[in-house]
Amino acid sequence: MTSHATLQLALEHFDQQDYAAAEQLLFGLLDQHPRHKDALHLLGSVAAAQGRFEEAALAWQQALQLVDADSDEALALRYRLGRAFYEQGRFEDAFLLYRDLIEAGYPQPEFFVSAAAALQGMSPSGRNDPQALALLEQALQRDPDRADTWHRKALLHERAGQWEAARESIHRALRLNDQSAQLWLAAGLIEHALGTYPEALRYYDRALILAPDLVDAHVSRGTTLARLRDHEEAIDSYRRALRIDAGDADAHVNLALSLLALGRLDEALPLYEWRWEGRGADPYRHAAIPAWNGGSTLLGKRILLWAEQGQGDTIQFSRYVQQIVQAGAEVVLELPSSLLRLMHSLPCADRIRLLAIGQELPGVDAQLPLMSLPLVCNTSVATIPAELPYLVAEPALQQQWAARITARAPRLPGRVRIGLVCSGNAGNVNDARRSIPLERFAPLAQARDDLDFFVLQPDLREADARWLQQAGPHWHDLGGSIGDFADTAAALSCMDLLISVDTAAAHLAGALDLPVWIALPYAPDWRWFLQRHDSPWYPRARLFRQQQAGAWDEVILMLKAALAVTPLGSA
Repeated sequence: MTSHATLQLALEHFDQQDYAAAEQLLFGLLDQHPRHKDALHLLGSVAAAQGRFEEAALAWQQALQLVDADSDEALALRYRLGRAFYEQGRFEDAFLLYRDLIEAGYPQPEFFVSAAAALQGMSPSGRNDPQALALLEQALQRDPDRADTWHRKALLHERAGQWEAARESIHRALRLNDQSAQLWLAAGLIEHALGTYPEALRYYDRALILAPDLVDAHVSRGTTLARLRDHEEAIDSYRRALRIDAGDADAHVNLALSLLALGRLDEALPLYEWRWEGRGADPYRHAAIPAWNGGSTLLGKRILLWAEQGQGDTIQFSRYVQQIVQAGAEVVLELPSSLLRLMHSLPCADRIRLLAIGQELPGVDAQLPLMSLPLVCNTSVATIPAELPYLVAEPALQQQWAARITARAPRLPGRVRIGLVCSGNAGNVNDARRSIPLERFAPLAQARDDLDFFVLQPDLREADARWLQQAGPHWHDLGGSIGDFADTAAALSCMDLLISVDTAAAHLAGALDLPVWIALPYAPDWRWFLQRHDSPWYPRARLFRQQQAGAWDEVILMLKAALAVTPLGSA
């Protein structure tokens, strides 16, 4: 058989996805003709089709040495070589190759698109996104009729939080291709981020008409329903996703969150262990240490309990440490440094070892993240451990803060001190839903004429700080003096009441068994459950809930009315 016939037969096998037969023919041909450029080119394609991109790159690099550098074949090989580099994770090599093609004057839109993708691969943090976006815009100038490029542009805008631009781009993509379930899903995700939940549901439904087994659309539909507090329907969407793919981690963890919000802890807590898997999961820091499952004795064992998620979560679930100590374990508790001094006030602090995250760990027999403790302790809503306080302010520090506060606002007879926290961590994905501009709390001062307000957050935002400077004589900023949560606890202990959004200070006031009123968004975090205005976690907490998403004015009016009628000092 001639070289040409062998190559044609190998190509037929390749087209039929019979890669083994194609490779056998090509290897035989290359044994006889080691510099056969077409055989090397096809061999690279066969390797790439099987995901063997390193082999593909080697074959294409050899082929490139054998073709005219200015030929169409060389152009195709260089483009494919870039794809092979990209698939190997060699993003910089891929980008440099595409950049050279662009700078050489080749106008093909796919070169700009691929260069943008390589740039993103080089910087998962998004540092290169503006340059990648510019490349996509150049691609669209050359060919504005590619839905996939508009989709990529929408994703870049989404990652930058440019939601209106993302919406415009995804709509351009849909006008070009309204038969893609993935595009309808992407449009739904953007509407979800913008808070237009009914529109998001409409887009998910279009995606599911086109692709009924699209798991991500079922899961996303569930998360949007949960934002509408329709948790039963959300649960149905998650269960549909799991019937299609029983191993989908996002479906499991979101199902857990809806069940938790409904107070169905017995069903939810085992599912919540899926939080370590799936997209955007936090790293499981101590996976090399055996996890304790609650079924074996802890007598004589040393166990590492470690903080995960936010500082408020750590404060909330540190209540379980006492139970683990009582089970006979020697406990090592690993925490953010900002909580280390505070946690020395745990009732069992003299029997545990406290470490800041990053410090060298002693040898331990087992480990468990703090938020897995409700599961191993068989927690239900009725059995939440609520022996309070389980944290206390350090007496000497409390005295220092009392003096500092008195210097700002002397404690005159009949005056009431209200601590206030209006925002949480700006980096939290739910920050826009839970934080409230400080100025919105101004009407609270009109509830009665005996109130002094003390803002207790060290990271006061610029607009809030500006307002506070001109708020009047009964508003005071204490945040600049707060160094860690031990300081926060001491300052809180000098207050008659804390009014807070859903952030760590609210959990701390609850753990200190101090009166705390918490302003909650329409669809709050699961731990506050639904409908109820009290909390089994913190018996002295009162919950003030939005009745419509984003509507804080009504919450402020409820807080004002409560201030007017509540005998404070024993709130």
